[in-house]
Amino acid sequence: MIIDLPSTTSSKINRALVDLREQGGSVALSRVLTLVIVTEDGQAEDPIEAANAASFEHPCRVIVVAKGAKRASPRLDAQLRVGGDAGASEVIVLRLYGSLVDHAASVVVPLLLADSPVVVWWPGEAPEVPAEDPIGVLADRRITDANSARRPAAQLAKRRDTYRPGDTDIAWTRITRWRGLLAATLDQPPHEKVTEVVVSGSADSPSTDLLAAWLAWALRCPTRRVKAPAKSGPGVHSVVLTRRSGQISLIRPEGTTAELTVAHQPERHISLPRRTLRECLAEELRRLDADDIYADVLAKGLAQVNAAPAAKTTARTTARTTAAAKTRATKTAATKTADAKTAAAKAAPGAKSAPARNGQARTTRATARPAATTPAAKTTKAGPGTAAASTASGASTATGRGATTTARAAKGTRAGSRTGRSRAGDRVTGATTDRTADSTTESTTESTTESTTESTTGSTTTSMTGSTTEPAGASRPADAAEVTA
Repeated sequence: MIIDLPSTTSSKINRALVDLREQGGSVALSRVLTLVIVTEDGQAEDPIEAANAASFEHPCRVIVVAKGAKRASPRLDAQLRVGGDAGASEVIVLRLYGSLVDHAASVVVPLLLADSPVVVWWPGEAPEVPAEDPIGVLADRRITDANSARRPAAQLAKRRDTYRPGDTDIAWTRITRWRGLLAATLDQPPHEKVTEVVVSGSADSPSTDLLAAWLAWALRCPTRRVKAPAKSGPGVHSVVLTRRSGQISLIRPEGTTAELTVAHQPERHISLPRRTLRECLAEELRRLDADDIYADVLAKGLAQVNAAPAAKTTARTTARTTAAAKTRATKTAATKTADAKTAAAKAAPGAKSAPARNGQARTTRATARPAATTPAAKTTKAGPGTAAASTASGASTATGRGATTTARAAKGTRAGSRTGRSRAGDRVTGATTDRTADSTTESTTESTTESTTESTTGSTTTSMTGSTTEPAGASRPADAAEVTA
């Protein structure tokens, strides 16, 4: 039964549906979901036929939004289909015109079944982001068809970039049987790793692209997508999997029968016809949750198709770059080591000449030592020759000479200290060396003074007592003078 409602409203449509149920005597609706089909006016019959066929498996209310001309006056024409013309469902066809085309959601909401899932299907051109469409926001599942777009490959790229949980595509559903046959074949022994995949199909077949992406994502091996000859027909033509023991090929030369060939096994013929729109829609209505496999194929699999050569080239380039960087680093390290050795070699002669100069200075000082020790030596050596004839005046003279010698020794000590400090300041840098030289000089001066005093005292005592033996301490002033110089 078909009832037309021209220039109507949503409330009038609901009232007409209630009247139809009362006249037919059906109280329980037995509907499991609401299917909303968004299409253009004049292209709604094929989707309605597919929905009626799928309703025998999924009883539902079908709401068809047919968008008319926007330049017309705002108007809503409705048509109700029940009974044999609606299969196991009830069909509401809404034709929108004028400004009402942009407000289709406000017309659809009053007609949705209460407490039931909502599925939206765009059999033709889909919006850029289905999940953000005013009608798509109402849905739990959103179904598109990339094959009906003007550029199928570009449509798949859009679906990948705008994917939301709940999105799916009829092109993905069309390859379900191909996926099942290939998975069942790989489950049979020998269970070897697939090393290469080649998928062939028509140039404008999004199903072929999705099948190649699924194999690349699932098998993690290089996958090539090639164009099949035009005479092979639309859709997927063949799949060839390469393993160590041989190849697995699934070829559909015609539109209904495929040839399955496995290495070391007989050839088999399998029924593999192209799926109808009704079958694809019925399969999509079986699940209302997010399709995670489809999401992974879009996000990861599509990028892996025909990407193996580029990946190898990138790996080789990276390896070459790394090797070149290591070589440059090795050369740089060798150059720095050579420079360090050269600098050390240049600095070595200067370090060796400093001790030589210090030694030469010590030799010079040692040469000047006898002049400082001459008075003391004369005094000491003259003591034994004059001891017999000396008197108290001789002792007085010796005492005076001893005092003179002591003063000269002290003066020589101070002069030697100044000379040593001056020369040490010229040749040795650093506060530590100066402090060491000062400490050594002070210690030597004290030792010299004590030795000179002891020597003078001993000499005086010997002269006074008239001893002809030279005292053991007579040589100490000369030694002290040498150390001080």
